[in-house]
Amino acid sequence: MSDRCVDSKKTARMNSILHYLKKNKIIHYHNEEIKPYITMKIGGRVKLIVIIKRNEDLKALGLKILERDSPYILIGGGSNVIFSDEYSPIIVIINRTPDIKQYDNHTIQVNSGVTNQSLMNWCIKNNISGLEFLAGIPGSIGGAAAVNAGAFGKSVSDILKYAEIIDEKGHIQQVPNLFFQYGYRYSIFKTGKKILLNIFLNCRQSNRSQILTRVNTNLKYRKENHPSYSHFTAGCFFKNPLINNQRISAGKIMERSHLKGKHFYNLWISDKHANFIINKGKAGFHDLCNMEKEICEAVFQKNNVLLEREVIYISPDGKKIRMGICQINCFFKLSKK
Repeated sequence: MSDRCVDSKKTARMNSILHYLKKNKIIHYHNEEIKPYITMKIGGRVKLIVIIKRNEDLKALGLKILERDSPYILIGGGSNVIFSDEYSPIIVIINRTPDIKQYDNHTIQVNSGVTNQSLMNWCIKNNISGLEFLAGIPGSIGGAAAVNAGAFGKSVSDILKYAEIIDEKGHIQQVPNLFFQYGYRYSIFKTGKKILLNIFLNCRQSNRSQILTRVNTNLKYRKENHPSYSHFTAGCFFKNPLINNQRISAGKIMERSHLKGKHFYNLWISDKHANFIINKGKAGFHDLCNMEKEICEAVFQKNNVLLEREVIYISPDGKKIRMGICQINCFFKLSKK
């Protein structure tokens, strides 16, 4: 097939999607920068940004995009993800679906676009306990479920019962916890193309004042030990490595490598918690890649520890990149020892 035919098909697919968005009055922007929607404020222009505020629209648009095999990325709060500075000819769906409801006595149903902060507020108001560990984690519950986010000894995999999804073939189905293939800060949704629509979470009724106390205790800990979320950061940048069958703080290892508080390019390693990398305002994707390389190599040389990035990089063609070249290089050095 000639390049002209391929381009013609791509244009037809995009025009069809644009027609659908306009017809249904869904907010969208053409050839806009993605960085305002990313907590670390890094990323270039993308072909189309779509802001979804109704679950019905997410379902319909997801099916339409999958049917047309259009390249896309679905994000929530924009934490834990970084886009390239290069132009990206993809559709970025920003999921802001807001609904939460009690499904049964021990289950709540949450749209995947609900922010963790909104979920905490709803739980306090409705005397729902069991989710307090999410307090202060940035982003949406869909993103938290996809990466198996956690804190204070608990992870989303501990409370997720099942989810409503759209698979890669455009089939809507309910899948159980086991379908996620959960691991440490991982699920098959982290790098795949499946779309999370609704999350069903285990919960229990409790006293409101007790819930509020636990939430405030967790928020206080974060405030005292993590940099303020008014900074441009993606959250914890590296996974806590497994050493002698124990998870060891990546931040502590970076601190032992004399990296805490260091400035590289237009970036800064927080002097409050070394696993938070802060964009001072002008950093680009290449600055971040260079800094990651220097951090990984310094930690490997001083501690013989291979750090693995938790944050996901998005390539210009929409692929999710988990391992950086610096980590691959360190892996080969380690394997030769």
